[in-house]
Amino acid sequence: ICPSANPKTAPALCRGLISVLKSVKVLFAVDVLVVKSPTSNAAVGSLTGASAAEELHQLPSLSYIGLFLFYVTAYAIGIYFNAALACCVLRKFEGKSASIMDGLRDATACLPQILGWAVVATTVGLLLKMVERRSGFVGRLVVKVVGLAWGVATFLVVPVLVAEKKGPLDAIRESVELLQKTWGENLLAGLGFSLLYFLWAIPGLFAFLVGFGMLASHPMLALVIMVLAILYFPLLGFVLSTMSTIFDVVLYRFAKLGTVTNGFNRDLLEASFITRSGA
Repeated sequence: ICPSANPKTAPALCRGLISVLKSVKVLFAVDVLVVKSPTSNAAVGSLTGASAAEELHQLPSLSYIGLFLFYVTAYAIGIYFNAALACCVLRKFEGKSASIMDGLRDATACLPQILGWAVVATTVGLLLKMVERRSGFVGRLVVKVVGLAWGVATFLVVPVLVAEKKGPLDAIRESVELLQKTWGENLLAGLGFSLLYFLWAIPGLFAFLVGFGMLASHPMLALVIMVLAILYFPLLGFVLSTMSTIFDVVLYRFAKLGTVTNGFNRDLLEASFITRSGA
């Protein structure tokens, strides 16, 4: 679970992130996501799905360690490349060089913290899925709420890891303190990036339906349109994942330093989460 932005601020957020993307090495962001996606995303995706808990339930006890280490490794790979992107964005905002190697070098310097966070995140994720699969409706609902709270609490962990080189537990504590200090005690999650994905997925779905409707009359052209439409969805996921990581860094700098990044404004950043008071 990775809360991002208040749905009301999604259009302004999108404009701000696009302006930042123009100044950040887009090649670096794309390279990071392309390298990361085939290796870690599938495994981390299964960690958040039902299969992880089911596999743990079916395996002999001695195999638990092996499966756990597999998920930790896969999760660490994903965190490493997210951290590299975050390092690159931080460097760019600070006026330093922000090449691919700069980001990877900075992320490598934080490898102990990244591995520690991978262990903590994997443990919590697996425990939540195991409890969810063994619970009734009310139990699953409680797990969802706990998972949402965990996602909010750890929202700024990666920027804290790379900027302050704190261990995972200290990074979680710092993330919670920054969020509460900036957005208050009654913090709730935003849904901005989910909303953005839904809205931006509509053109891809429309193109696929158009291609499907042309199969009888123009089969070759229809297949080309349908294939391009299918490829559009993972590309959209890559772009929004990049934006999400950049936004993490923007919010971290705002919460920690009070710095408003160019392309954003204070009102937008202050409204980046929903609170119970309606903010």
